[in-house]
Amino acid sequence: MSAANKLPVAYEEVDPYQRDPVITLIGSDIPPAYLDDAEPSPLMESASRLWQRMIRTTKFAIVAALVGGYPAAIVWSHNIQDQAITLPSLAPWASTEAGTALTMIGRELTGPGWAADRPAWHPQARLTALPAWQEGVTSALSDYTLLMAQMATDADGNVDADLTAAGRLLVPTRESEAIPRLNAAAEALQRYDGRLLRGLASSPMGDDSLQARLELFAVWAGEAQTRLAVSANSAEAWPAARGDIEAIYLARAHAHVAGQLLSATLATESNLVTGRDAAEARDRTQAAWARAAKFNPVFISSQAGTGRILSDHPATMAFYMAEAEAATRSFQAKLVAQNETPIAVAASSGTAP
Repeated sequence: MSAANKLPVAYEEVDPYQRDPVITLIGSDIPPAYLDDAEPSPLMESASRLWQRMIRTTKFAIVAALVGGYPAAIVWSHNIQDQAITLPSLAPWASTEAGTALTMIGRELTGPGWAADRPAWHPQARLTALPAWQEGVTSALSDYTLLMAQMATDADGNVDADLTAAGRLLVPTRESEAIPRLNAAAEALQRYDGRLLRGLASSPMGDDSLQARLELFAVWAGEAQTRLAVSANSAEAWPAARGDIEAIYLARAHAHVAGQLLSATLATESNLVTGRDAAEARDRTQAAWARAAKFNPVFISSQAGTGRILSDHPATMAFYMAEAEAATRSFQAKLVAQNETPIAVAASSGTAP
């Protein structure tokens, strides 16, 4: 091959900033075996395609995690603690009501955490049902504890200081964080239970005390029906407005507290229910409160009017609370009739009561 055959006769600049031009040689004697070896390997082509797919999949996963991870965390943080409470038998409480209230407070703090105290970026700060549930639990426990304080008076007629402090600390408020107040309320309930164990405090017991508790539960049911009626008669958003969700979960929380505290009271004073009619009314009351507390649709809908597409859950919850109120009122009446029966039998037999 002469030197003239190796001279460049044409070149093409691919990149204007590229220093070395692409040169085409004429008369190049490249052996065919070299050209065969220069072909891309099928194995490397497959590996390259696999690597590109892995890169694209990784990018898609990162985008999906960023877009869907936060909503998934919001759904996951919705954790309603509505399980039945069973107090440990190894360390019995002097007051089953105080032990039940402490258990409710403790499992909210150690379980899902207190949603109202979360910072704005936290997923629980975007929830509606859980904050309403926790507010309903504390407001119900506050009412109940203050009622106990009024009935647990000392010899001078003074209300119990620890129960009063616990009831006031349990009142829901947005002005301060809830966790410090709840811890202080738990300490006050523990002090009361300790004093009761040592005989330094009194526990409200008897028929009048049970009637007062049942009256409080009936009032809760009536107030819940009033709130739910507003949602049942209107449809402000689809499928439900924020107020609809709050009304349902406030009612659920009150129903849960009522059912658990009623069970605690009746477990301590089982002798208060002796008649057959009163026992049947007691069972109906507990079943009605339990059904209202367990009402838990997958998502809340509030469709005023015919509700042809979705259910009207506020109306359903209002019906359950009406049943709970009616059962509670019937239980109160059966207890009164039970206590009057011995007197009526004695009078009819001509003997002194």
